[in-house]
Amino acid sequence: MNPRLPLRNLAIILTVSILVSAVGLPVKTNGASNPLAAFIYESCVACVPPGDVVSFNGNWSTSGASIVSYVWDFGDGSTPVKTSSPMTTHLYGGAPAKWQVTLTVQDSAGLTDTASQLVLFETVPRYTFQPTNPVVGQQVTFNASDSISYNSTNPIKEYDWSFGDGTNGTGAITTHSYSAESSYRIVLSLLTSYGNPSVSKTLTVGQSNSNVVYTVITDKDTYVPSDTVHIKLNATNKGTQPATFTFRDACSGFQFQITNSIGNIVYTNVPPPFAPCAQVITVITIQPGQTMTVGMLDWKQVNQQGQPVPAGSYTIIGVIHYESPYQTTPVASKTITIQAPDFQLTVNPASVVVAKGSSAILTITVTAVNGFTGTINLSRTIQVANKHPPTLSPINSVTLTAANPTATTSLTISTNRATNGGTYNVMITGTSGTTSHTITATVTVTSK
Repeated sequence: MNPRLPLRNLAIILTVSILVSAVGLPVKTNGASNPLAAFIYESCVACVPPGDVVSFNGNWSTSGASIVSYVWDFGDGSTPVKTSSPMTTHLYGGAPAKWQVTLTVQDSAGLTDTASQLVLFETVPRYTFQPTNPVVGQQVTFNASDSISYNSTNPIKEYDWSFGDGTNGTGAITTHSYSAESSYRIVLSLLTSYGNPSVSKTLTVGQSNSNVVYTVITDKDTYVPSDTVHIKLNATNKGTQPATFTFRDACSGFQFQITNSIGNIVYTNVPPPFAPCAQVITVITIQPGQTMTVGMLDWKQVNQQGQPVPAGSYTIIGVIHYESPYQTTPVASKTITIQAPDFQLTVNPASVVVAKGSSAILTITVTAVNGFTGTINLSRTIQVANKHPPTLSPINSVTLTAANPTATTSLTISTNRATNGGTYNVMITGTSGTTSHTITATVTVTSK
């Protein structure tokens, strides 16, 4: 450890020495034809002596082919180290606590590239950029506010940027846009009295896809609860140049969000932040005039917990999602309706004539609507026009299932010589939970 750095404040900054994570690392390949070497570093200021421990991450290096080797020259006279992993750690002897570190990468095509940067143990450049997948002409914000000097006698005086396209910038936060599709190496240098340490990352700029028009398509507009909603997201390139989308991990791509009538998300296939993502590259290119299905989802009408959603209106939103850093952009939507399960009553005959002293039988049919299943309790009443109406038998309840969506039962209407003649309305009501329906049959009682 460098003797200039007091030990009393080191414990509180132990976590900054952790350089790598299972989530959010950039992939090693993109659309560039030649490799670009780039690396960042973290100083383990809380590590106990002897020496200075520095962790290096070359995973920001990129190539059109996969990178197969990383050769590190740590700038202290030690033998260069060749690794297949982009991450390594080196123990330095201490003072002067700054070294010119060189990384050489080689890809599977045999092409190489080299980046050489000053590493200053007590000062660590750090930066992020947004968006992580910019297109030509889109403004990119670079933020180096997390850069740190652990030595109060050597503060950061200035932030210098090299954007990789021949232009430069200054400031802890700056913006830049690119005029051409390519991969660029962005170098951040911190100006200090003890030297100007640097880190670098790569950024791939794609073609502007503003001429792409998106459409959410479903197989129907209205569904019953037992249906699966088959969803597609189509993209049409109305421009004159190919439109290319590059997704750098398995969690990123064209996906869907489904919201209820008040706008709450009930289901999505967009992964949550910090999800474990395989580092694979996916490139989608849509030619001028071409329509391509870029996303598909079969929704079982369930929420994120797997429970059925209630009937109502739902909006299906197609999105472009990038996992690292987390960014989800809606591009198209469509509203569908899920109908409530129901049942229908019919009676046959709907009108009957009965002579005094005889009877008649009405057949009641119950039919499921919108995938209804369950038991329907049936009752009957008669509108009494006289003191002695016909007698009505009880009606048995019926149960509808997916296999048997229709059921029948019967109602017997009986008369005797004391039954008064005339016309009566017989009301038959079916009830299941909060759902209730009533139908009416007409009964005419005659003397003959």
